[in-house]
Amino acid sequence: MFPGHQACALNIIASFDELIVPRISSSCLCLEKMSGMAYRNRTVRIDFHTHIYPDRLAHSTVSAVRQRAAIDAYTDGTLKGLKRSMTAAGINLSVVAAVPTKPEQVASIQRWLTGIRQPGIEAMAAMHPADPLSPEQMRSLKEQGFRGFKFHPDYQDFFVDDPRMYPLYERVAAEGMFILFHAGVDRGLPHPVHGTPKRLAVVHRAVPELRIVVAHLGGEDAYEETAAHLLGRDIYMDTSFVLRKMPGIFRERFLREHPAERLLFASDSPWTDQGEELQFLLQLPYLTESDKEKICFSNAARLLGLEKDIYHPEA
Repeated sequence: MFPGHQACALNIIASFDELIVPRISSSCLCLEKMSGMAYRNRTVRIDFHTHIYPDRLAHSTVSAVRQRAAIDAYTDGTLKGLKRSMTAAGINLSVVAAVPTKPEQVASIQRWLTGIRQPGIEAMAAMHPADPLSPEQMRSLKEQGFRGFKFHPDYQDFFVDDPRMYPLYERVAAEGMFILFHAGVDRGLPHPVHGTPKRLAVVHRAVPELRIVVAHLGGEDAYEETAAHLLGRDIYMDTSFVLRKMPGIFRERFLREHPAERLLFASDSPWTDQGEELQFLLQLPYLTESDKEKICFSNAARLLGLEKDIYHPEA
């Protein structure tokens, strides 16, 4: 999640350990229910960065984050709530991210993530850097349809440019997977910030083969640093949480100067309204229709390995 409080998150996420979720078929294709016409017309909209919680934890989690981070929530934090939001917003696929704050939580969170995947809902896999997955485990997840991981350096207590992380990054890259990094400050968490734009640029230089996705367009209130260190690089950035909040001069500069092929529409739902975020982006006058198609659809489809299914739905 983008905003939150460390103690709150630790207590809530620990409850995942109690979950027992049956696995679903690894052949789940999250866009399989859409029509071929939608594929061919490129009308599919993908939200690359969302959050939901198990039904029995959703109310307490959302309430705690709202109180501690002083923000609003736009769904109830459940899977059903996200799907209602998607329908209202005209979003066809949402990608769910969950972050284990302790290594012993990885297995239970991964079971839950596997269990929620269905047409219209994709998920990133779970991993904690303190107990990295083996190449064989990564390969197994990829075979199940998981194409990347979400890391939150503040919750997981590591600096992104710590050289001890580089072998893990190299293994992820070798499997053809990506890492979505939380970037910048997280409301409610104390300093230091473990994933600054400058540090993420160091990672890119050290492990250029890693497909890096930087959340929040480099980080809330880190716009000068993002402009100096990330803008124009071969790094993906998502628009989650900050798109409508950031100063307009930075928003226009970022969306004009960063390659359209490396931008991803994302809401950070439930912490923003998916429909309002999408419509805001689609109405920006300096984005071409081609830009919007890449940002809202094809860039995410490429990272998620869905291009074949989207472009050739009957294959």
